[in-house]
Amino acid sequence: MKAAVICSKGMGDGLMMLVASHRLKLQGYHVTTFQDSLGELAEWFPGHHFAKRSEIESLNDFDLILLQNDNTPFSFNLIDKYRDKIDVFYASYEEEKHRPLTPRDHLFNRARPMVYNIAEGVANLLGQIDPIQDNGITIPEELSYQKYPKRIVIHPTSTTPKRTWHRSKFLKVAAKLKSQGYKVVFAVSPVERKEWVDKGFLVPEFPTLADLAAYLYESRLLIGNESGTGHLASNLGIPTLIVASCPKQMALWRPGFRLGKVITPPLYIPNFKLARLREKKWQTFITPRRMVKTCYELLNS
Repeated sequence: MKAAVICSKGMGDGLMMLVASHRLKLQGYHVTTFQDSLGELAEWFPGHHFAKRSEIESLNDFDLILLQNDNTPFSFNLIDKYRDKIDVFYASYEEEKHRPLTPRDHLFNRARPMVYNIAEGVANLLGQIDPIQDNGITIPEELSYQKYPKRIVIHPTSTTPKRTWHRSKFLKVAAKLKSQGYKVVFAVSPVERKEWVDKGFLVPEFPTLADLAAYLYESRLLIGNESGTGHLASNLGIPTLIVASCPKQMALWRPGFRLGKVITPPLYIPNFKLARLREKKWQTFITPRRMVKTCYELLNS
């Protein structure tokens, strides 16, 4: 039996959907996971097969297709084309927006992390009652967990400015931690690197996701925005401190392999229809002092 697991575009989505791929693999399926960047981590997932989602031409050879809906024409087209053998995972569902539900579809509980929802969804699909929140990650033997206990990694970028905390505030957090004897480094993509060098902190180069994963695994803590890097650190068992705009949204989308801490704006900040300060200006209401305090709580736990 052949199964295709089709992830949303993000690397974090891919890591989480690998929970489904791994469960299907354990049940005897030959699984191909479609995601554009996970191939860089192939050595960390022995026995798994990866292909690029952007290069899908036909899925006719698969007996089962599992799709993480991402509200794009890409997803809708796949549902329409393979409706008789596609199972769809919905992080949210609106009748007027999405295709009609079938018994093959699974709606997520938005009060639980994605990792749990995916584990539960694939268990239900298989007629099992025991969700398994494992995606098969295997750490290379030459690496040592938290080898550098004073090294803290900050990932200060994300896919959009709307999801990104202020650069100056990340730098203030870094300066405070550095003054307390921690080695703070910034992890950014190669194209972002020039914007972060010469700020008084190391900015290592990570040519591949495997290089980033190895570095994170030997570090003490990750601080960052809601992004795939947070999910990767969580998957590696590294504590995470994530700064984000919406507590309800983060109940679902927080890194869920190892639960860390999430900081969002105080709920007393207005977010009414005509005054969505918490939504539009959320970065303003989270201070470096609060981030540093929460960071120490994680470091001392």
